[in-house]
Amino acid sequence: LPYLPAVMPPLLELAKAKADIQLLDDEDNLEQEEGWELVPLKGKYIGIKTSTLDDKHMAIELIVVYAQHLAASFENYVLDIMENIAIPGLAFFFHDPVRQAAAKCVPQLLNCYKLAHGLQSPQFRQLWSTTIAKVLEVLETEPAIETLAEMYQCFYESVEVCGNGCLSPDHMAVFINSAEGVLKDYQTRVAERLEEANEREDGEEASEETLFAIEDDQTLLSDMNKAFHTIFKHHGTTFLPFWQKLMPYLDQALVNQDPTQRQWALCIMDDVLEFCGPDSWAFESHIVQPLVDGMQDDVPANRQAATYGAGVAAHKGGAPWSDFANASLPLLFQATQRPDARTGDHVFATENACASIAKILHFNNTKVANSQQVVEAWIGTLPVVNDEEAAPYAYAFLAQLIDQQNPAVIQQAARCFHFVALALEAETLQGRTAQQVVQSAKALVTMASLDANQLLAEMSPEVQHAVRAFFG
Repeated sequence: LPYLPAVMPPLLELAKAKADIQLLDDEDNLEQEEGWELVPLKGKYIGIKTSTLDDKHMAIELIVVYAQHLAASFENYVLDIMENIAIPGLAFFFHDPVRQAAAKCVPQLLNCYKLAHGLQSPQFRQLWSTTIAKVLEVLETEPAIETLAEMYQCFYESVEVCGNGCLSPDHMAVFINSAEGVLKDYQTRVAERLEEANEREDGEEASEETLFAIEDDQTLLSDMNKAFHTIFKHHGTTFLPFWQKLMPYLDQALVNQDPTQRQWALCIMDDVLEFCGPDSWAFESHIVQPLVDGMQDDVPANRQAATYGAGVAAHKGGAPWSDFANASLPLLFQATQRPDARTGDHVFATENACASIAKILHFNNTKVANSQQVVEAWIGTLPVVNDEEAAPYAYAFLAQLIDQQNPAVIQQAARCFHFVALALEAETLQGRTAQQVVQSAKALVTMASLDANQLLAEMSPEVQHAVRAFFG
């Protein structure tokens, strides 16, 4: 902090640098000069001095680091940087890296100002009002796919900083209109690539340029997903009237041959279930069949999204979704019994299916016929040793069964103890949940008259070490 007054002025000067541009009749005028980029335009050339822009980019990146680490202590510089560097930088079309750095800068500056003044302060609300309008604007105007993904990240990180209710109906309408435009353009690119693929000769592979373009689009869809997730998280059902404008695109994506599109749409439907609860039943005709198909999808990421969605339906969907949740049980068990269930990325789908069965048995128990038999079968779907989000639900339910002295865990006590040990060693169980599960596991050892030392002796040294650290 004592050095900031000396460090910041030259840094801000670099970050505020304007583009040095020259209009030339002949490219030879700058051909020998380093640090210039020539762009042909109607028989002439535009010369752009890139060395200055590289310095500008690096200066903004350094500002991001300062804002991250200094937090509220960086407040004195926020308004100047936001107004004169970050916001103009979002539309600095001469240099993609400058726009990308500016996109990273905006949410960090917002966070500094929030920490200094408070979320509800007039100062922060004013800064938020002007900033979000500009961020939404660039979602409509950004021409580069890779940078557009960064702009969506800027948007959702900014919304995360401001929190519940920060978007007005007008903001949501603008966001959806820009998202619709992005999806239309995406569909056009996909159609063009499909046409190119059909024209390729047998055995001819897609060009490197095409593969990079596909990767950029996948990143864009992923960041759009996170934007939808963040809006639903902080606005719930308020967002539904605007979101449903995109239903035709989602319906197409949910049945598309391209697995990336199916996953994208399934994840959005999961968010609708999670953050809109029983009200999401209004869209059941768009959600149910894709989840049913998704739970049987051979692509693990899609199966993971669908199995997760079935659990969310039980956890958050209330009475309207209870029959669907119960009917999902056979498909969830099938997902855990596939030959490839524990290999590669498939394991995440398997572990989500395990956690979702636990959610259904916990939140939707009255709808489950022969629930005791289902509980006995569910124990066989453990362990959860890869997915840190799924593990707490699965093991909290296991602890609940132990606390209830359920016959299923008493009869399979050694197996249950082993599954807990594996999760502790894998660190999918941590913190408070780990402590609660360990207490229940200790009780299980006593209840079932297990010899814990003998059980541990059959496990690897790593597992033994992890268990002893918790059990003492």
